[in-house]
Amino acid sequence: MYEGLALFELSIWLGLSAWIANATPVLGGGGQPIDGGRVFRDGNRILGNGKSIRGFIVGVFFGSLVGVGQVIAAPYLRPLLAQFVTITPEMDYVLFISIPAAFLLSLGSLTGDLIGSFIKRRVNVKSGDPMPFLDQLGFIIMALIFVFPLMMPGPGFVIILILTTLGIHWLSNALGYLLGLKEHPW
Repeated sequence: MYEGLALFELSIWLGLSAWIANATPVLGGGGQPIDGGRVFRDGNRILGNGKSIRGFIVGVFFGSLVGVGQVIAAPYLRPLLAQFVTITPEMDYVLFISIPAAFLLSLGSLTGDLIGSFIKRRVNVKSGDPMPFLDQLGFIIMALIFVFPLMMPGPGFVIILILTTLGIHWLSNALGYLLGLKEHPW
């Protein structure tokens, strides 16, 4: 039982930098759009006003900062975890995430979000409007692709991370909306 719980907890640990990076660009408060207001050959904006340079930097910064916190906390958390489960090398591998891995998770998360916005503009989905699964999973899948050169978490971690992301994404967007940080609850 505890092993399954540890796998779930470490999957969340793995996703923290990507989730924080994806959630914090709104703290940047807008600014210059990444696409500079340009339109694509289909007549629609490349990305839209919701994707700003300042927001991108804020997201990567806070996602990476979470990684710094993880590096500091991991040696203290390992003995606590070891009280309940036998820690496998794969668990240690995820627990002792590196700052460069956290940076790549953050960068990949926001790049995935930009790709999602680009795709949404191509199929005439307005900026801020939902596109199920692309909004929830594009950023985490791209984060995992970006971090792949530095770490390759096992399939159990990846599956739990993806499934948890669906719920976390909905919850964080609803909370951002309730706090007045987001215009829509999706």
